[in-house]
Amino acid sequence: MLFCYVDESGTCEPYNVADPGSTPVFVVAGISVAATQQKSLTMDYVRLKKEFEPQLQKPERTLSDIIKHEVKGSKLRRDVANNAGGRNNRRRALGFIDKSLKLLEDHGCRIIGKVIVKTDGQTLQDKREYPKAVQEMAVSFNSQAAASRTQGIMILDSRTKVKNEGNVHSITTRRFRTGGDFYPQLIEAPLFGHSDTHVPLQIVDILASAIIFPIACLEYTQASEQNLHRHENYKMIKDKFGARLAHLEHRYVNEAGQNRGGFQVVDPVGHRGTHLLFR
Repeated sequence: MLFCYVDESGTCEPYNVADPGSTPVFVVAGISVAATQQKSLTMDYVRLKKEFEPQLQKPERTLSDIIKHEVKGSKLRRDVANNAGGRNNRRRALGFIDKSLKLLEDHGCRIIGKVIVKTDGQTLQDKREYPKAVQEMAVSFNSQAAASRTQGIMILDSRTKVKNEGNVHSITTRRFRTGGDFYPQLIEAPLFGHSDTHVPLQIVDILASAIIFPIACLEYTQASEQNLHRHENYKMIKDKFGARLAHLEHRYVNEAGQNRGGFQVVDPVGHRGTHLLFR
């Protein structure tokens, strides 16, 4: 059996070129892991957090404390961008990302996802874009499960009840449509979890917020926009990890002979290709 953990980075709120703080991209990312590897991936990530967080090494800290303590991807990318913070913080952030990716590689994980580049003044419809991204990822995940001759289940980082329902309702209806199950390898519609109890959701936060989001901001926005989410230091993230990310993508050829899976970039502004994300 396969698990696929899903999280997002950025928002669907309006993008305003004149506002340096507005987010220029919206990212949805997923990590798949075999059930036989899920527990060891979780415990190895717990040990990684202890390695990088000295306060977690104190004898009085329980396993529950360590699991609940999150190393946020947004903090890691800020440390990479912050020249005033010194090289030690940047080295620590890049080291944590590096070892997080190593865990995915060592446990046979695969990554899928979607990046939407916003146009100036555009407000993305969250109730449309997020569910659509999850649907597309479900197709890729279903193909991976089929290739592995197993079944799968998706676990989404929980948002609000209204958003949660909208994110999976279309998948539920597609599973029970008259013409047959659209996702025959998935044993249930996506479920919801919390990152302080589902450790792999913490890992996918690193993927979405510390890796994909900053690379996308760097590659799919213009330097002239002077957006705070775009920083030249993010080139370090792409240079160090881009090729490894490309090898982690789950890609496949569909029945029409088209290459599918991995990450998809929708860029209505510059019409730049998905290859810029990792290559």
